[in-house]
Amino acid sequence: MKLAENRLVVAVPLIPIIYLLITISPPLLLFLLVAAAILRAQFEFYKLYYQAKPPPPLYFGLTCGCLLLCLFYLNPAPLWFVASFFLILMAILIFNLFFFREIRLALLDSAVLYTGVFYLAGLLGHLILMRQRPGGRPFILFLLFVVWGNDAGAYYIGRALGGWKLYPAISPNKTMSGSIGGLIIGSLAGAFCKIAFHLPFSWLEVIMLSLVLVAAGQLGDLVESMFKRSAGIKDSSGLIPAHGGLFDKLDGVAFAAPLLYYYLMIAA
Repeated sequence: MKLAENRLVVAVPLIPIIYLLITISPPLLLFLLVAAAILRAQFEFYKLYYQAKPPPPLYFGLTCGCLLLCLFYLNPAPLWFVASFFLILMAILIFNLFFFREIRLALLDSAVLYTGVFYLAGLLGHLILMRQRPGGRPFILFLLFVVWGNDAGAYYIGRALGGWKLYPAISPNKTMSGSIGGLIIGSLAGAFCKIAFHLPFSWLEVIMLSLVLVAAGQLGDLVESMFKRSAGIKDSSGLIPAHGGLFDKLDGVAFAAPLLYYYLMIAA
């Protein structure tokens, strides 16, 4: 119970701070804050594999992630964006050609670098694109409230009710009751956002979007659990007391952000 209480103690003051940063920060400052959080999450992902002293490939991967985030911020024409995307792909291969640690690890090193860049910087970079849309900040809040509401509901309701395991081979502590609880709390958070932030969604859209974002968030959480279980660790870091690292908090957001962004693009 103490861990559950500590999670609340940490989360309660963080929520208004995050809300204020998203709503009142100038565009450049908000970009820098979001980029710093994403790169920190990318660093934590790399540390699952590079558990000793960070080697040059880790820093090169972070550099590529930073370049990709800058592309999201600059929002270039599609042709330039696609060209830059493939240049980053080639740059990682060329880097490993000349700076691999061991030849037998070259393929694995390349795969890890690619995954870190495009899984975290690539997927989470859609938060930057969403901010650039007219009235985009409330949509970011909607996304975070739904995904993190799902996390909270899954954690507390799962601990309270227990029951059947959701996917014990990947995450032995996750339960079906927690998954359903996350779905309920995430949907309620979406309804709250429609009222509080005056979102231009119908109630049907809010319900459907909340369900989709919760499902994406739960899948993202399972993917992160798979990586952590493979590395033999519980939390990606101890950066946020009782919560883990930024990778732990942004895993579901990474899967949900592109879905919401492209829905907004299509529905506009």
